[in-house]
Amino acid sequence: MKKILLLIIFLFCFGLSYAGLSVDPTVTNIKCEAGSVYKGKYLLRNTYDRDINIIIQAEQGKTFSGNGKADVKDWLKFKEYKYFIKAGKTVEIPYTADINKKFKGSLSARISFFVAQEKNQMVTVKIVVPVYVTVNGTENVDYCIDSLSIHTSENKVYYKLVLENKGNVHIRHCGNIEIYSGDKKKLLKTVYIQETVPTYCGEKRNFSEILFPKTELKEGEYVAVFKIRAFDKEVIKEVKFNIIKDDNIFLLIKKLKKR
Repeated sequence: MKKILLLIIFLFCFGLSYAGLSVDPTVTNIKCEAGSVYKGKYLLRNTYDRDINIIIQAEQGKTFSGNGKADVKDWLKFKEYKYFIKAGKTVEIPYTADINKKFKGSLSARISFFVAQEKNQMVTVKIVVPVYVTVNGTENVDYCIDSLSIHTSENKVYYKLVLENKGNVHIRHCGNIEIYSGDKKKLLKTVYIQETVPTYCGEKRNFSEILFPKTELKEGEYVAVFKIRAFDKEVIKEVKFNIIKDDNIFLLIKKLKKR
């Protein structure tokens, strides 16, 4: 029996041309009213030196629980689910998102594009891209920093942030981290947080990134101010820490400020 290898590529933030297939856009964010219909499209380019057939599948993604057991087949539809693309050519693939009047908060879906196997072919390429829907006027943006810590590893200082989403819309936060002297009179460094992968409704998600190299700051007391933003809300949390001679970092104070 022939073994079949399924190769899956997930796309969240970057464009991709893989194994002869290019998909655009790689992330779709839809904002529309309840009871409306959104019309969108994908562009698929065949960069193989041969003609290919593409098969499309849609699966329900993470969705606000208040929308019940939403089924992607009821709200997201493609005009066709199979396309023939000549070598080097691009096809436009239209779809519609029919947003039920009862929908609230957010929905999401995963769209898969398969390159159909040819005879004796051992690899199937599957590219998966996300679709996020926000229903305008029904948003409840409610999130917080569940926990925050600073640690060291391999001569670098990292932060670990746990974000909890209590609202009805997925959160893709951004923001910045300001490093101050211990008395907060002098701003020493700003680290920017780019928009991230989503934290879904009713879930927590961990985020960890580098703050600075251990050797960048001298021995002493410092304050890190985390300013986390999503939609029109900002959450601020401060962490005071010491850098001592052996370059270890000790967490002293956690203080949450609400805004």
